[in-house]
Amino acid sequence: MAREIVYGTWESSIQKLPAYLGVIQKYNPRTIVEWKHKGFQASTGKYVMGSVFWAFKPCIDGFQFCRNVISVDGTHLYTKYKYKLLIAAVMDGNQQVLPLAFAVVDEETYPSWKWFLQQLSRHVIRGRGGMCFIYDRHGGLIKAVREGPDFVSPHGVHRYCLRHVCSNFNSTIKNVVLKDFCWQAGSEYQLRKFNRIMEIKKQDVKAFAYLDAINKEKWTASHDGGWRCGILTTNMSECINGVLKGARRLLSEDYWDDPNFQLVHDPTIRTVTRPGRNQTTRIHNEMDWRQTRARQEAQQQQGDSSIQENVP
Repeated sequence: MAREIVYGTWESSIQKLPAYLGVIQKYNPRTIVEWKHKGFQASTGKYVMGSVFWAFKPCIDGFQFCRNVISVDGTHLYTKYKYKLLIAAVMDGNQQVLPLAFAVVDEETYPSWKWFLQQLSRHVIRGRGGMCFIYDRHGGLIKAVREGPDFVSPHGVHRYCLRHVCSNFNSTIKNVVLKDFCWQAGSEYQLRKFNRIMEIKKQDVKAFAYLDAINKEKWTASHDGGWRCGILTTNMSECINGVLKGARRLLSEDYWDDPNFQLVHDPTIRTVTRPGRNQTTRIHNEMDWRQTRARQEAQQQQGDSSIQENVP
């Protein structure tokens, strides 16, 4: 209740979004905003919120001075509705992250990712060749990437986020020690050392078979051909903290212009909640679990077994 008094409700925020993005465009000329509405309410004269894409002009201009490596990721918004925030970012030669584009969509699906990548290609990449696209192995995103001309040969390539590869590996193999070997294999640049790490086959045939089934150029630095420029993951947390750093200072709502359309939220995508204390809306996965103790216990077990083997 206190939060809603200070910041307003999700529903009121959706209604203000057209004016808010309009004022960003006004005071940051040539900033890109693209809307995709779900429908139109004839009774109210308002559009139903679908998706919205935006890219700040200073970020678009800065892209030409950055590496040819784009990372994309998605995150859940902390609301009672199932909206997601999609992010694309690059890194410059000084290891600083530059957010390229954002989108709010209802779900991480093939159509939503395809629409986001189309806007990214149209407004940001704009025919720039030699791009490397790093992403997680979400089913809808994989299909959208393969259909994007900027991220497949001969114009570019696409690679998997190593952090997600290791997470999926551990979800199947369920061994954090072997998960560390997975990370070492993927992040190793020397082929000779990579082959040595992949002798994991001697310890666990199933683990070796899992990794061997993945196209090595997609997840290993040793087979990448130099496309990644040392960027192995899609960790975009740095971008969210500086979402508006590229924008000039915004004025009070009293100075916002009236948009040329009105917007309402889509009530059909509300999350299901249970009675009682509100629970976190963030969906935790294997990457959030504490595994230090598990590694120590596994290493201890390995040590005990080796001692027993040496006992006459």
